Order: sequence, then C-alpha cells, then structure tokens
Amino acid sequence: MKLSRSEFDRRYGAGELHLAFIGMSNIGKSYTATRLSKTHNFQLVEVDRLIWEELGQGSMADFADWQGHPYTEGYDDREAVSIGLETTAMKKAMTPVNANTILDTTGSVIYVDDSVKADLVENFLIVHIAAGDADLERLKADYFALPKPLVWRGHYKKLDGKSEHESILACYPELLKSRKSAYEALADVTLSSQFILAPNTTMESVFTAIRNQLD
Repeated sequence: MKLSRSEFDRRYGAGELHLAFIGMSNIGKSYTATRLSKTHNFQLVEVDRLIWEELGQGSMADFADWQGHPYTEGYDDREAVSIGLETTAMKKAMTPVNANTILDTTGSVIYVDDSVKADLVENFLIVHIAAGDADLERLKADYFALPKPLVWRGHYKKLDGKSEHESILACYPELLKSRKSAYEALADVTLSSQFILAPNTTMESVFTAIRNQLD
C-alpha cells in the first residue's frame, strides 16, 4: 500500500492504519511487532499462531517439530500443507477490523497464493526487516537454537562430505539470497535488522523511521 505521510498520520489517528512486517525467520519481526503494538496501540495478529492452532499444535516449537527439516521423511508434503494453511491464515488475518493493526507474517509469506499477496499489497503498508551480511551467522545458529518452521522450497541439498546438519548451514545463505528479492518486491518500507535490534532503538524511533520513508 502506497501512503503519503499525511495519509499515514490520518489513518493512524482514525484507527485505520494496517502494517505488515515481513522478513526472514528470526530476523526480528515478532520482537518488533510485539513491542510496537504495545507502545503505539496496535492490534497484533500473529500468523504463525493461527497456523499452529489450526494444526492443533501448542507452540512455535511444536509447529517447527511437526514440519521438520528438509531432509526428514515426508517434509515436502508437510511443507505444502504448511503453505496451504498459511494462505488460509493470511486471509483470516487480513479480515478488516476497526483498529490500527500489525500483521506479524511468517518468513514464508512470499510463497502464499498470488491473490492473497495482492490483498496484502493493497491493504497493508508492508515493512521489510532486512537481513544483512552481519546477520548470517546468527540466523544460521538460531535455525537450530530457536527452531521455527522454515520453508526451503528446494534450496536444501545434501552436500558431498557434509552431514545433514552441515548441509543445512551451507545451504542457508542461498535460501536467504533467494528470498531477499521477493521480500523487496513486496515492501513499501525497509528497516535494517541492525537498526531494529540495536539496544538503543526505541519503538518511537521505529515508528518514526517507518513514517519518514513515506513521501
């Protein structure tokens, strides 16, 4: 959604401002969306939660355990189910409400049905939290330390001489690279993860940074 600063201000004041955070898993979307929703009176919608509740899972970790790694038996089928559920969850999450809203999307939002992405672009100001080179090692470590369901879409392959665990880490940069352009194509505003996660970054500065990128 293309907004001017004046329209951004009007919508926020009227309780009609809809933001969507996109970006890689563990990049800081949920952290930022949760904090901003509390400080600036937004209703928070967590798409991951809608999916795992539909699956009957109790937590993000349970959801990640259900989906598994790309080398586990049946992963491709579960990945397809997960994307289908995400498409349904996104439709539910974008149901209009009379409140300022933040949509905390999953990292795989770029893979949902085109019609759903079109609705997202039309009705939400999309904020991309961008991963930089400095994030790579942290994201690779967090893949195993802070498990979240991750859609690989064929970007994993077992490498000669490497274990499955080592192959995951070796293939991760290519997955990150492939997603970068897809996130950028959807985004109206881009904030770096370094800015988002810096200890001295306040939610007021985040809100202002979003607003200041508008014309």
